[in-house]
Amino acid sequence: MEVHHHPQVEKKSFKEYLLEGLMIFLAVTMGFIAENIRENIAENKKVKELAESLYQEVYSDSIVIQQKINLRFKKEAEMIYLRDYFRDSSLEKLSDRVAPALVWSYIVTNQTLFEPKDGILTQLKNASTLKFFKNAQLQNAVGSLSVSIARLRIRNDQEYSFVASFTRPFLLKYFDFRWFDNFSQEGKLSLIEALNQPSYPSFPFKINNKNELKRNDAENLVTYYLLLSRATRQIHYQEYIKTNHELLQALRANYHL
Repeated sequence: MEVHHHPQVEKKSFKEYLLEGLMIFLAVTMGFIAENIRENIAENKKVKELAESLYQEVYSDSIVIQQKINLRFKKEAEMIYLRDYFRDSSLEKLSDRVAPALVWSYIVTNQTLFEPKDGILTQLKNASTLKFFKNAQLQNAVGSLSVSIARLRIRNDQEYSFVASFTRPFLLKYFDFRWFDNFSQEGKLSLIEALNQPSYPSFPFKINNKNELKRNDAENLVTYYLLLSRATRQIHYQEYIKTNHELLQALRANYHL
């Protein structure tokens, strides 16, 4: 009967086992490191894209708010003229500038209100991706801008409320809308286009219900609106400009935009 002998297996030394274990450990570690590197690259790419989108949104608004401020300066100048006119000038023979001043003061409203965009900012907060902005200065700048936007919207609501409650009723009672139809060429011209015409139509303007108009009330109305509008520009708009600039600086510094 033939007897089969099992081949002898060479026993490994302790050093060989140690080396194999070390190789396995290194392989697992390198795989873990490679995965972390891949995730970091993907995360950094996403953060850079978000930073660029946020930068474009904030930079665009930095231009728009300056345009709104320029319109506000013009509006405030016309309100000053109207205030002084109501104080002591003739209501029988009106100056040619009275009607355009009334338009600037009481009809040009939405055009001078700055409505900040915060689509990307809201997306960052709602999606919890704001945590990717690890720089403390950048996080603080985002928070400050969010506060400025919230305050600005409250202020806009206050201006809207004043217009609806006081200036609009004044217009409905005293303003000559037949003149305005002629002035805007029956709506063919936008408000700003009509105001920027090289010359205004010769169609005469009159104050409706003139016998009911009280100079002091008219003067106080435009004066208060002037103070309200001026405070919006000097306080709320300047606060937004400051926080907008700080965020743009932080984005440039951290992402070389």
